[in-house]
Order: sequence, then C-alpha cells, then structure tokens
Amino acid sequence: MIEYDKRAKILQAMSHPVRLQILEILARGPACVCDLISQTRQRQAYISQHLMLLRQTGMVKSTRHGLNVQYKLTQPEITKNMLKCVLQDQQCKNSKQGEPKMSNTPNNNAWHGIPREQIDWHPAVVAERCIGCGICTTSCNKGVFAFDYEANKPVVVAPQSCMVGCTTCATICPEDALEFPSQGYVRQIIKKNKIITQAKNMLRADPDKYDIQKRAPVAG
Repeated sequence: MIEYDKRAKILQAMSHPVRLQILEILARGPACVCDLISQTRQRQAYISQHLMLLRQTGMVKSTRHGLNVQYKLTQPEITKNMLKCVLQDQQCKNSKQGEPKMSNTPNNNAWHGIPREQIDWHPAVVAERCIGCGICTTSCNKGVFAFDYEANKPVVVAPQSCMVGCTTCATICPEDALEFPSQGYVRQIIKKNKIITQAKNMLRADPDKYDIQKRAPVAG
C-alpha cells in the first residue's frame, strides 16, 4: 500500500498544468528558477511552490552551482515516458481539430459553472518569508494545506479546494508569506463570464435558499 501511496502522490503532482509545464521543461534538461519563470511566465514564489511539491514527490531534485541552483528530473526516462502518455496520446485527440475530447460527465468541482481547474486561484508559499508557524495549515478548513515537518513549511496540496476570491490565510499570516493572484484576476473572470447576471438570476430563482427571513438561525 505504501508503494501505491507514492505513485498516487506522483499522479497528484502531475495533475496541475503549471507542474506539467515545469516537468516538460526539465525533460529537455536542467533549468534554474529564472529559466522556469521565463518559460512559464509565472511569479517566482508560484514556481518555487510547485518545485517544492515536485521535490517532495521525488520527481525533481536540485543541485547548487556557485550561487545558482539548478533543478532536474530524478528519473528522466520514466518521467519523459509519463509526459509522453499525458501530453501526446493520440487516442485522446479529436481527429478533426486535434484537441482533447470533452467528457460528458458533469463537473461538480466548479465555481459558477466554470471548471475549477480553469481558475488559477490559490495561495503560493513564499519560502524565504515563511517561519513555519502553521497558522495557515491549521486554520484552513478546505484542506488546501498540509505541513512538511522535515522542512518546517506548509505546502499547498489541494489548490483547487481553495475558495475563489478567498485570501483569509494570507490575511492571518504574520510574515506575509502567502501570495495570491491579484483581485483584478477574479474580477476579469466575473466580467468575462457574466457572473453578476448569473448571481442575480440565482437569487430570483431560489429565494427559499437565500432569503434572510426564511433562513434558519445559526447557533451561537
């Protein structure tokens, strides 16, 4: 069972688009954080967070060359084969458009009808500022964080469980060691997907659910 737990963690690590992109870059050869930032166009803290998780699964390791730290795959051939299956499987392609076929299974992990994996909203741990107090891990009731006792750092293990727009963990962090995308990012999603209109329609359609006069009081 322990071996299956390790494999499950590897599959979980590959379930995020940015981590897949990082692995694909490293499959071409070792790279420093600055290379990964340039190619993924993501923030340093965000890249460092994903690298930490990939290192914890054993897929990636780091080596220091003077002042520079380079990252590379621990098992290049195995990882390359896994990436080939995930990224280049022709059976998953639409023969006419060359795009993955969409599943007919409804997606329950969605925010206002938008698949949660399409919304890049979750915290990133800034390792150099984190003091390992664990307030974020013990306060979040969504299971977004776990704690690495060896490194004495929180780790974002379930980014899609983070409530869109919520920044509570960053607010309570005493060292400002958690970062989120800008609030403007969420507002763009709201505007693009006409969520204000959708929310108003939901209020009109289901007053029994939302009306303050009909809602049962919450126990104090």
